[in-house]
Amino acid sequence: MGLLDFIKPKSALEKAAAQVREPYAQPEYRRGAMDKLFEIGTDEAYRALLKRFTISAHGQIADEAEKRELVDQLAGVGEPVLPALKEFVQTEKKNISFPVRAVLKILGKEAGIEFLKATLQQYEPLDHRSVQAKTTLVITLGELVDASEAGLFAPYLEDHDDDVQFQAVVALERLANEEAAREPLVNVCTTDQHSARVKRRAAQALHELGWSVKDRYDAFDGELKDEFLLGKKGHLVKKQAPAEEA
Repeated sequence: MGLLDFIKPKSALEKAAAQVREPYAQPEYRRGAMDKLFEIGTDEAYRALLKRFTISAHGQIADEAEKRELVDQLAGVGEPVLPALKEFVQTEKKNISFPVRAVLKILGKEAGIEFLKATLQQYEPLDHRSVQAKTTLVITLGELVDASEAGLFAPYLEDHDDDVQFQAVVALERLANEEAAREPLVNVCTTDQHSARVKRRAAQALHELGWSVKDRYDAFDGELKDEFLLGKKGHLVKKQAPAEEA
């Protein structure tokens, strides 16, 4: 017997799983492999399908169109794909933007939010390996939840990554919950633990929201004071604003 006699031939699932991850193949080639995996329909097949989200195929427009189509197909399957989909979102440190869309389509807004909240909370602000996942989750949840959930984002102002911090500021500004967000945003403006970009964005949020910072303005970063003045009512105003508006 030759060596080849001992090599186990690849199964249809293994072949399709490899073909799905071919970035330079024609779209029809990958779609055929994805169709085969949907036809097999096991948890293993669904996990292999989700690996499509981990590669960027040649041609950005075609790549994103293919991923959007896969999201719709996964949503069409519904409940049977959820175990693999949830596992992917909770364990993949990158590339979860499209899978998150599929989760929301299947679970609906309310249940989807609860799942995404639990997923975000499993990532500590000092977790260096999950920056992309945290950024995606903060952006997505920041657009979905109401003001009562603002406290969810405050810890991520202390994340080690600027992008996560920045998106946490954006979420807190959108939710406009003064009780939950004013003090954390002011803290960003008064410490040396944040980049100039994040500090400026936090000050801009406080300015837009019109919240008083009178009690803390003296401690503001010097560069922020060059850009923002303390208004008569204790809120921030742009330095170039007319004096009567201050």
